[in-house]
Amino acid sequence: MKRGLLAFTVLGLPCALCAQTSAYQSADGNTSIYLGNAKGNAIFNVSNTQFDLGYLHEGTGKTWMYGFDVTGKPSSDFSTLFEKGKTPPAAGGSASFGYHKPFSKDLDTQAKDKKNGHADRFKDDWALLKVTYTRSAFETAANSTTEPEKRTFDGYSALAAYNALVDAAGASVILGAAAGVQRENNRSQLKAATISIPLAVSAAGIAPFTVTQQASSGYFGNYRTAFGSPIYTDAIWVPKALHWIDFDAFTRSDIAHANRYFEGGIGIFLAKSDDPTKVLGGVSLAWKNGSPTIGFVTGWSF
Repeated sequence: MKRGLLAFTVLGLPCALCAQTSAYQSADGNTSIYLGNAKGNAIFNVSNTQFDLGYLHEGTGKTWMYGFDVTGKPSSDFSTLFEKGKTPPAAGGSASFGYHKPFSKDLDTQAKDKKNGHADRFKDDWALLKVTYTRSAFETAANSTTEPEKRTFDGYSALAAYNALVDAAGASVILGAAAGVQRENNRSQLKAATISIPLAVSAAGIAPFTVTQQASSGYFGNYRTAFGSPIYTDAIWVPKALHWIDFDAFTRSDIAHANRYFEGGIGIFLAKSDDPTKVLGGVSLAWKNGSPTIGFVTGWSF
């Protein structure tokens, strides 16, 4: 482990974020960047009130990788800062399997090449497959003629990702691309609503009033489920002169017909001064199908 960190220092590269899912996230919590080095992290995405605890074991050379994530989305009013209504509670987990350095040279070879004056800008890469399961509970009302219905949604996804670390002029660049298939619903397209049960209505001749029993926050509209095909990309610029700021240009999309969308944006992230890819927090601004989205995320690696 120490040998690997020393080699990174000699090559002038930032150490990898010690976790599975990175904090380079958009407002919906999605990312294509997965970084490791045999440690873990905790991430909280304020925009959609989602927390993530992850671990990814990765050796210093050409080795297999494995890891896991545990995610949760407690019911919270934080989401009302960015969208109408409350986000329903959800929980889930994922397992990841991959390979470190499928195409890049090992660190000893890179050090020898640099000593001989033949430094390779292609410094590191890793590929993995992430399988995820999530479960959420909420209530929907389709129209005025049908009763509200309590629903539970089981979401499944398989996402293949590839990341590469490239040395550019005055900076390091982390590139990420991910694509896969997932079971999803159209909750984001429904109107957030508070579904109440009427208990009494005032009688004639007195001041009008209505007594209701408030139910859990829900959604109004025709609910449906479908399979999607998500595609995510990230290009992270890590300036060598600014070791505490990283910049992320990203895209998020789903090419399946049911919930097709495209989102593009940029993010600015604060990182530890001695390790730029250990993200402490950040903010992103994007445009999704004609509407702006704002994301806030905090992270801590250990």
